Amino acid sequence: MKSLEKRYAQARARQVAAMLFVYATFYVCRLAFSASKKGMIEQGAYTPAEIGCVGSAMLFAYAIGKVVNGFIADRVNVKKYIMFGLFISSLGNLLVGFHVPALMLAVVWFVNGFAQASGAPCCVVALSRWWPKEKRGTYYGIWSCSNNLGEVLAYIVSAGIVVWVGRTFGPDWAWRSCFWGATAFGLVGISAAFLFFGNAPEDEGLPPVPVPKEDAKIDTTDGQRIAVTSVAVWMIALAGGLFAASRYAIIDWGMFFLQVKKGYAEGGAATIVSINSIVGAVSSALSGIISDRFFKSSRKELAVVAGMLNVVALSLFMLVPGRHVWLDVVAMVLFGFAVGILLTFVGGLMAVDYVPKCAAGAALGIAGMGNYIGAGIQSVVSGCLILRAGDGTATLVGHTFGNGWTLDYLAVFWIGMAALSVVCILAAGKVRKAG
Repeated sequence: MKSLEKRYAQARARQVAAMLFVYATFYVCRLAFSASKKGMIEQGAYTPAEIGCVGSAMLFAYAIGKVVNGFIADRVNVKKYIMFGLFISSLGNLLVGFHVPALMLAVVWFVNGFAQASGAPCCVVALSRWWPKEKRGTYYGIWSCSNNLGEVLAYIVSAGIVVWVGRTFGPDWAWRSCFWGATAFGLVGISAAFLFFGNAPEDEGLPPVPVPKEDAKIDTTDGQRIAVTSVAVWMIALAGGLFAASRYAIIDWGMFFLQVKKGYAEGGAATIVSINSIVGAVSSALSGIISDRFFKSSRKELAVVAGMLNVVALSLFMLVPGRHVWLDVVAMVLFGFAVGILLTFVGGLMAVDYVPKCAAGAALGIAGMGNYIGAGIQSVVSGCLILRAGDGTATLVGHTFGNGWTLDYLAVFWIGMAALSVVCILAAGKVRKAG
């Protein structure tokens, strides 16, 4: 008969692998829309304006869903709930493939956004049930790599399907098959969740993870009340929103900035910006391990260092005049390293650490809401700081000094958001310590 330790180790290894893969399939079902935009527009299926509205509907639903699903996940069997969320998302992709009217597309994709928002809370609640706080960061960091894994799978699967179907059956079927391929991938994810995803150790015949004495008598309702009323949790949500503004600035506008401001070609700009994603995957995986082993599961110190690196990276990227490939590469390496850590910590882990285990989903939901609100505000403000010149070229709003150097207000906004996020991280730590 297997020892308890061996059974626990095997069950936990299966759990982390399941969370990695299942959440990655959520990304495939989410990014099919992005991968299909060009085909939908070229084939006249939808106008660019309609596609833009649909994308906004999903982000709005995701922000709401992150909070609602976080509170629900604390109270339910997360194995069943994550399967249900992925089923709804897969069904949405299936329907869109049949070329539904634009209004129906917006409704379906809004529902998909809400369903998509169930994935992360279920995984984080499962993490809190399977691992104690002193080991939670290690596995949270590993699980965070599922974002990058999902993006890779989404674009590989989408590209392969679109190319093959387009050549075999024609371009009108190519974009449709992208959604149907995502549906198939979602069903694979549901099967993986059914076979390998665990709700809690007790369901596997294993003893529950020990909880601190002060949390032992707190039920879910009281725990969620603590999360909602915790100033530290809301400060992390604010820090996450400010960080997300700087992160999505590079995701949304990084290539644009390199092309307009520094004269890079599209391919060169894409290559430089993509460096941060590769580095970010590595730093995300290592962040939890480092904080657990060297900082006794405290995240603040590493988060502050990463926040300062984020400011430095954006300053190198945006304030140094002229085109310096090596410097832009260094900036993206530093940015990716900082983003991987901050995405893990202020994206949810620090908020989860600040509340009882029974309220992990609620804390993640509040933090996640802050992230997506920040990303949305960034998109609006950044767009207002870019002008179309009379000759049709894009220019950046800024102030030119006597020596000819121009300070772009876009740089002030992005770097300012990054700097303020560091202040909020420090404030959250002080509030938590005082509490």
